Amino acid sequence: MALQERKLQSNRLVVNYEALKKRTRVRKEFGLAMLLLFPAVLFLLVFVYIPSIMALVLAFFHYKLGGVGTTWAGISNFRDAFQLNVFRESVVNTFYYAAMMIPSTVIVSVSLAFLINRATKTFAFVRTLILIPYVTPAVGTAIGWLWIFNPTYGLANGLLHWLGLPMSQWLQSPRMAMPAIAIYSLWHGVGFDVVIVMSAIATLPKDVLEAASVDGANSWRRFLRVTLPLISPTMFFLVLVTTIGTLQSFSQIYALSGGSGGPEYSTTTLLFLVYETAFKYNHISYGAAMAILLVILIMMFTMVQRWIGKRFVFYE
Repeated sequence: MALQERKLQSNRLVVNYEALKKRTRVRKEFGLAMLLLFPAVLFLLVFVYIPSIMALVLAFFHYKLGGVGTTWAGISNFRDAFQLNVFRESVVNTFYYAAMMIPSTVIVSVSLAFLINRATKTFAFVRTLILIPYVTPAVGTAIGWLWIFNPTYGLANGLLHWLGLPMSQWLQSPRMAMPAIAIYSLWHGVGFDVVIVMSAIATLPKDVLEAASVDGANSWRRFLRVTLPLISPTMFFLVLVTTIGTLQSFSQIYALSGGSGGPEYSTTTLLFLVYETAFKYNHISYGAAMAILLVILIMMFTMVQRWIGKRFVFYE
């Protein structure tokens, strides 16, 4: 009996020692994880979460610089924003810009990805070339596009003249300014989308495509009935990212409109109006209320798209 009790005690000691080692290892791993995550968490806290909470609070006050004379406003900032003509026009401009960018980004990125995916030296060169605009600063490349859209000696009007088409005022025209910015934005950002689609194409199951080919489906039918459903999750991701990105567009609009949002407020989007209101005219609380409305708008768009995605996106 004594021998058995000593064995049991010995086994308990071994178990307790292993449990202690495991807890010590978990604590060390947890501490290391917290140490590695600390810079990222600190960055998000200082530059994202705290400013977001401050904006939400300021939206309900009449804030004065320095805090002196700040008074409670309630929902008056939101009510006044809806009554402002330029605010309603900026919302329409934002929707208009998104309506141009979302379908064109998906169509162009998918088309280019399938063309570039061909294993030829020419397309291999294009694969590298198409990423260059995306990795360059938007403000820097916008300077070149200001020359392209110049109504007197720009390349865009030169091309239209060569094709025998009527020339345009582009960025000087209230009707064409926003489409011109959309053209630049598509050129600048489509490289990222192409890479994403190409990654999805590379993971397509070859046996499914071969089976469709054996069944007599031509290349166009394979593309519509097999390839597109298989990459639909990637396309849905592009729609979400493009929607959020277009609703938050600022740098290209600022650069191409000369920082004015014109002509005649035709390129003033909601985020651009937030910038002007808060930092150009120093109406901080008013701008914060508009920013909250923009966040709500983005959340609504995202929820609607997720609802649609659950019904039309094919997941394996």
